[in-house]
Amino acid sequence: MRDDLQSVSDADKGSATIKPILRWAGSKQRSLPNIAPYLPTGWDRYIEAFAGSACLFFHLDPDQAILVDNNVDLMRFYGIAKERPKSVFQTFRRLPRDSDTYYRVRSAMNDETDPVKRAAYFLYLNRNCFNGIYRTNNKGEFNVPFSGSRVAKYQSEANFIAAIKVLNKAVLQCRDFENVCSKQVRRGDFIYLDPPYYMPRKRIFREYSSEPFSKADVGRLEQTLRRIDRAGATFLLSYPDCAISKRLAASWNKKRINVRRTVAGNVAARGATKELLIFNYDPCYA
Repeated sequence: MRDDLQSVSDADKGSATIKPILRWAGSKQRSLPNIAPYLPTGWDRYIEAFAGSACLFFHLDPDQAILVDNNVDLMRFYGIAKERPKSVFQTFRRLPRDSDTYYRVRSAMNDETDPVKRAAYFLYLNRNCFNGIYRTNNKGEFNVPFSGSRVAKYQSEANFIAAIKVLNKAVLQCRDFENVCSKQVRRGDFIYLDPPYYMPRKRIFREYSSEPFSKADVGRLEQTLRRIDRAGATFLLSYPDCAISKRLAASWNKKRINVRRTVAGNVAARGATKELLIFNYDPCYA
C-alpha cells in the first residue's frame, strides 16, 4: 500500500532545488554551480547512467527520467522509498544516532526481510557511515565504519517527502550503463554519466557496487558515448583530468572545472582538483 505524499509544507514546495536523499562518495552536489553553465537545453527525457545520489536529477527535477545503477541495494532502496516514503522515513528516524545502534543495524540489514525496515536501515547507514561510502566485503555485506560526529544534520521529513515526489517521475533500472544507453536511448534524450573513475597507477575509490570500474569499462564507456551520439541524443560526462579523460574527449567538446574531493582518508587530500566535462553539444553558457 502506497504512503500518502501530501504532507509537504509550502516552504518546501517553493524551494528552488530539492536535495538528494542520500550521501554518496563522489557526489557532484558541491560541483553543481560549476556544472550548471554547461548543461544542454531543449531535451525531452533525462537519463542518469550512474545514479548514486542522483544529485543532478534532483537539481533538474525533469518531467521524464530514467535513473540507472548496477548497485542492487541502492536501487532497491529507491524503489521502496518511492512506495512507502513516510514509513521508511519514520522507521529511519526512530533509530538512535550512535555507534552501538549503527553496528547493530549494519549487522542486521543483510538478513532483514521486511522491505521498509531494510530501506530504513540502508538510509540510516548511508547517513551515518564514513564519507557516504558504499562498500561490501566478499560476502556482499556492507562494511563501512561509523562516522561519528562527521555527518550532516538529518533532512526533515517534509524535505524527504518532497524529494520522493521528484523521484516518482523517474523509472528506476538496476542495470549496467551500457545496456541502457545502447538499447533505450533515443533522439531528444540527455544522458549524464558520472562513472566510478578508473585511473591506472593511482589509488582512487571506485567500489560503488560488487564490481569495481575497470580499464575494460573505460573502453565500453567510450563506445557508449558514440552510440548515444549516433542516436541523436546529448550526453555530458564527468571524469578526472587525466590521460584517460583526454582520450575520451578527443572527439567531443570539453571544459575543465574545479571540483572538491570528499573521498579520502587523509583530510589534507580532500582539496580542489580538476575534472573534465565532456559533451557532444554546444552549451548555452550562463
